[in-house]
Amino acid sequence: MTSCPARQMVSPNPAPFSGAPPEEDIVQIDAPVNDNDDVNENTMSIQKEDILTSNSLATKLPKSSSRPPKPRNISNPLQTGIRNYLKNHRHQNQHQLNIHTSPNPVSLSIPLPRRFTIYPPLLLLPSNAFSSPPEWAVAYNTLSTVQRQELYACIAASFASMGITHITMNAPIATTMATKTSTSIENRIRSPSGLVPLYGDFGYGSNDGDDEDEYENVGGECEDVEEKEAYPTEAALQSALWVRAVQNRGIVQIWAPLHSMFSRGNVVEKARILGIESRFAGLDNDGDDGGKQREVEGLLGQRVEDIAVVDMYAGIGYFVFSYLKRGAGRVWGWEINGWSIEGLCRGCKVNGWGVKVVKVDRKTGGVEGGIDGLVRGLKEEDRVVVFHGDNKFAAGVLRAFKEALQRRKMWKRIRHINLGLLPTSKPAWDGAVKVLDTEAGGWIHVHENVDVKGIRMMEEYIVKEINSLLRSFRGSGLLPSSFHSSIPAAKCIHVERVKTYAPGVMHCVFDVYIPPSPGWLESGNRLT
Repeated sequence: MTSCPARQMVSPNPAPFSGAPPEEDIVQIDAPVNDNDDVNENTMSIQKEDILTSNSLATKLPKSSSRPPKPRNISNPLQTGIRNYLKNHRHQNQHQLNIHTSPNPVSLSIPLPRRFTIYPPLLLLPSNAFSSPPEWAVAYNTLSTVQRQELYACIAASFASMGITHITMNAPIATTMATKTSTSIENRIRSPSGLVPLYGDFGYGSNDGDDEDEYENVGGECEDVEEKEAYPTEAALQSALWVRAVQNRGIVQIWAPLHSMFSRGNVVEKARILGIESRFAGLDNDGDDGGKQREVEGLLGQRVEDIAVVDMYAGIGYFVFSYLKRGAGRVWGWEINGWSIEGLCRGCKVNGWGVKVVKVDRKTGGVEGGIDGLVRGLKEEDRVVVFHGDNKFAAGVLRAFKEALQRRKMWKRIRHINLGLLPTSKPAWDGAVKVLDTEAGGWIHVHENVDVKGIRMMEEYIVKEINSLLRSFRGSGLLPSSFHSSIPAAKCIHVERVKTYAPGVMHCVFDVYIPPSPGWLESGNRLT
């Protein structure tokens, strides 16, 4: 008889699920990176990443033929783990389950779930793992608390050769977060609070009774879960489970799954930034100069290594790392989730990039340590400077850094702004216009969830709003007659359809180009 290991510490059991699973955007499970989680689950290609899914167990095409081979009977470890549990408990469960009398566990008559994703050492199950197929849902709902824990242990054992030590069940990112009162607040930090830990010790934050002393007390008593999540202590960070994924060109990303989100579907936009099979305005090299750094069209002679990027929603480094890998000299990031910042720092270390974290006062926008002190300690190898605070302070803080760094001849012009927040990044549009280089111009990459029938309309709206913000910011003190001659007009030069976010809703990136200031360009300036 196949045996399963003794059960480990697990969380309280998840409540039974019913109906179709909701749309999910923590991880794209067994779906094409350009589509949602619930369709085409057998068409995922993971050749460019080390993320293992149930689909990656499918038979690979032989090099000598483009035709698929006949399907082979390949064991699915998720189903193997479930069958091992059912076999071990055949006698006590036989009156509940329709099981053949054959000693072979594969002969179980009920269909079983087969989808999963692995982020070592975590096994991530989809939200319908215990509610579909219906026959399996009936069987699962008959299990007691102890029996379910034994089931999870059997599943983990079947993945032991892949280094799995923890299991969770996926859930969509909630739009709101609960507070100590009956009210709720916007989930600005994109905390995956619905994720259900099933097996293994996930550290502080995995149980309702965790000590709040493990989170920093910022500005008085911790009033809501956002503050609790935004300012974890070192002890909380060290006790948590951290997982990793390797995507485009070997970029490693690290995060704590109970505290930070990760969307595998964004691999398309990351690849575009890297220039993989596509062009990305303002980063593409044209021509070659004897092996020397090639100049970039649109950067007015500037080299990629001499420009800076601002990512208003840095997260664990989703797009930050792609800009760094492409060669950008520095990325200024903004992030309010302390767990995500820790993941970004760990990812920078593994990938070989220097990183400096700057705390920003949540009320005043002042930076800890002062601008001058931070600038004195800033090194060229500090490729990432991430501000732990609200990006509403970005314009003022970066203006102060610019003045201090220009005095030391260390300032790199900000030519790209990434606005990667869904469902909308509009709160950061004003800040983006203000931090983009006012002389040389550049690109604002606006991420939005859009009705597939209204993409063109959204493009026009974004351009209109950006131009309005430009006139408001740069037109102060100018006569109306001088607007057109002194203020450049923004235009959308490309719309990238990244992935289906929900039925009829597309995650799009609008590349908005703001040309150099007319007066500055007419004076013959060129960034060589």
